[in-house]
Amino acid sequence: MLTTDCTPGRVALLIRFGRANLLLRVYLRIRESYKTRDMFIIPRSTANGLEEISRDVATDLLPRGECNLWLHLDAPTDEELRFLQEKLKIHPLTLEDIVQQNQRPKIEPFEDYVYLAIHPLQRKAKWEIEPTELDLLLGRNWIVSAHYGPLPGLIENSHLHERIPRALARGADFCLYTLVDLVVDSYFPIMDDIEDEIDSLEDQLLLRANSVDMNGLLALKRSIVQIRRAVTPQREVLNQLTRHDFPFVRPENLVYFRDVYDHLIRITEELDSIRDILSSLLEIHLAAISNQLNITMKRLAAWGTIFVVITAVAGIYGMNFKFMPELEWRYGYFAVLGFMAVLSVGLFFYFKKRGDL
Repeated sequence: MLTTDCTPGRVALLIRFGRANLLLRVYLRIRESYKTRDMFIIPRSTANGLEEISRDVATDLLPRGECNLWLHLDAPTDEELRFLQEKLKIHPLTLEDIVQQNQRPKIEPFEDYVYLAIHPLQRKAKWEIEPTELDLLLGRNWIVSAHYGPLPGLIENSHLHERIPRALARGADFCLYTLVDLVVDSYFPIMDDIEDEIDSLEDQLLLRANSVDMNGLLALKRSIVQIRRAVTPQREVLNQLTRHDFPFVRPENLVYFRDVYDHLIRITEELDSIRDILSSLLEIHLAAISNQLNITMKRLAAWGTIFVVITAVAGIYGMNFKFMPELEWRYGYFAVLGFMAVLSVGLFFYFKKRGDL
């Protein structure tokens, strides 16, 4: 799809190849004829309203440099990949990286474009967080984004609908900043949820140290590892982008990328702090369980000692010897029971005073 954000002297255009959701519902009405690619119709916003142009017309606009274009590929098809290779001169190795979806965050300059791979985070369950891959291609007056699967923190983000038209009006590199910034901003709600969960765990530890769910702690720790795996290399990517002269990134826009880099540093520091807190909570939890086990063993040992003593007395008088004076005593049975009771009570209070019971 393609639309314009009309500004004096320059027109900002947006293209999206997709088969499902409309990207900018506020700005666009699209007549989907995706199955007949030669009839692919794109609405364009102008001063007179909406007019429709074909994809071929959009292709003709690329070399003229009169507009900024964003092409968004949701699970790109072979035809879409051929379009990138033939019309935008995308290198086959870059297309291979996009299709395989196994790249760690990186940035690579080419003659006609700059390739970035970044990792948005996808939350499949409460603490089941996995990084996904978003590939970005920046040209002189165009930007391409490609991904497989949902991106709720980006494509379905309401802020994207507000920011993209203005971003395209300021250039393709500013649109790149907007996309990267939205990806990084999507980390903060997850970080806030993790911090709230840690606060809850700390409150539980204050009330009862062994009441914390071990599975929850480990799941939270795995989430931290996944987030750190996405954030740490992206910090290096943004550091390279702000410190080196990459083509198609204007110097006046580097300050915005430095702002994103600062956000990643802040997230990394928070991750380090959260990881230390989680390690402390895990150690406290394990120590509490070990301490509870020791208390239980002490109690069992104390009760075992009591019953061993009275069992020994009962065993002595249970022997079948003929000559045992107490067996002939009239009150011998009651005396032995009384002795065993006094001995048991005495041992009980002795262990109770020691704190074993």
